Amino acid sequence: MACVGGLVGDTDQFLRVVRSHAHLEDNLACLGPEYPLAVERGSVEFQALVKFNTASPGSCPRTYFYDSTARIICMEDLRSYKDLRREIIQGVLSDEAVKCIAKHIAIVHRQNHVAKLSTPDMEALLKLFGYTDLVQLTEQFVFTKPFTKDDPTNKFSEEVSMHAHLVYDNPQVLANAEKMKKVFLEKKECLIHGDLHTGSIMVCNDSAKLMDIEFAFVGPGAFDIGCLIANYIMSYYQHMSDGNRQFAYRTIDFCKLTGKTYFENMTSYTGDMDGYNKNFVSEVAGFAGCEIIRRILGAAHVEDLEGRPLAAVDALGAGVRLIVAKDRIDTVDRLMVIAHMLT
Repeated sequence: MACVGGLVGDTDQFLRVVRSHAHLEDNLACLGPEYPLAVERGSVEFQALVKFNTASPGSCPRTYFYDSTARIICMEDLRSYKDLRREIIQGVLSDEAVKCIAKHIAIVHRQNHVAKLSTPDMEALLKLFGYTDLVQLTEQFVFTKPFTKDDPTNKFSEEVSMHAHLVYDNPQVLANAEKMKKVFLEKKECLIHGDLHTGSIMVCNDSAKLMDIEFAFVGPGAFDIGCLIANYIMSYYQHMSDGNRQFAYRTIDFCKLTGKTYFENMTSYTGDMDGYNKNFVSEVAGFAGCEIIRRILGAAHVEDLEGRPLAAVDALGAGVRLIVAKDRIDTVDRLMVIAHMLT
């Protein structure tokens, strides 16, 4: 993706131009040209950026225009911001930035929730953010292929291969992964980011911006939070492996702070609030387990665990425990106990 600086009108605000790849050149980096992405993703991303910033101003880079012919999005320059994954690998992340992330996604979910929108507005949202090629990729590369033994796109180290049976030979893991896929595909709850991991967030001190929103669609809000918490959990195992126990323990606090901040701000719900929140956390646990497993057994790994096979094995165990126990997890504290084997 090419980025070019520029100016708009009389403003002094630097911009960057994000040019969508051509049809045959636009593909998943981890898989290569055999998996091209639809060019329509630029339009989806632009519409999502507008929706997110309308709901929660400052949640994403400001957008200035989208040229559908040239497939160019012109947006705010974030040169003062840094990639969250790179920062957290170095052991740098403030509590305020964690709260900022959780608050933004909670408000986006709240303002674009089935409990808040009229029937015509919900239908319009579904029309804008329905089942796209990118959602299909998520279905395949998060919920299907990583749980399919001998799928050719899967890749993992020899050390991890010795523990892959924990997934492939466990009927409960496979059955619950299928259940989570069904929730992902069928629960039309709210507008979600759809790919919320630490590599799709930019941070600057206590501020955060959500990026790469081309996977946005109307789905279960727990998927966003599950993916985000899964990435904090994998960071925990990275830092424990590196001997940085102090920051590893902080990632547990990040997960708890994410849950607390989210529920303080996501006040749209169906049914009774207590039941809704408990089920939400159960879904978060299931989605977190799927995300961890796919990042270790599947095609797209995370830099946090690269070159750390023992940390990857430990994280894989956490993913398995979360999927197996998801129906018994109804608080973030309990999720943390099971993910980290805490006492």
